[in-house]
Amino acid sequence: MGESKEQILNCARDIFLEEGLSHFSMRKVATCVGVSATALYRHYTNKEALLFHVLLRGFRIFADYLNRVDEGQEPLACLKATAAAYLDFALNEHAYYEMMFMSSEQMTGLKKLNEDGADEMQQTFAILQRRVQNAIAASTLQTTDSFAGAYSIWAYAHGQIALYLCGRTELGREQFITLYQELMAAHLRKV
Repeated sequence: MGESKEQILNCARDIFLEEGLSHFSMRKVATCVGVSATALYRHYTNKEALLFHVLLRGFRIFADYLNRVDEGQEPLACLKATAAAYLDFALNEHAYYEMMFMSSEQMTGLKKLNEDGADEMQQTFAILQRRVQNAIAASTLQTTDSFAGAYSIWAYAHGQIALYLCGRTELGREQFITLYQELMAAHLRKV
């Protein structure tokens, strides 16, 4: 079931996003994958465990996007590249982004992720916080608090992305990307 594990996680993610938790079932995922529900239960004890693994996979993919940024560059440029990587993840992995950052934790098993997968989830924030700390050390940010600086950048990026992904703006994709980059550059000068 090595190759179909990715298919299971993709089907589970897509069904969750299309139908919500109340209509999500192992049977629907099994049908999507083309296996029996019994086969799924050999790998995941219940739907919450399956959704937990979907979220965990999403955070691993997100970390990969962030880790592509060269930390050897000037700290402010590194933060801009990190904000761009965050945007790339949101646009290219929209379903994971929506499930990870735009769904309530009661619906996705995020509480379980907080308990059992805290290291995986917190790794992405730690990457941002480390980069903020590097910028503080280089005196390129106004803040002296790496947590507050990282939280500010994350919230600012997420707010813009959520508005775009929810269709609350009439900007086209390229217009949005340009505006996001401009606004993020201005925001970083104030952090």
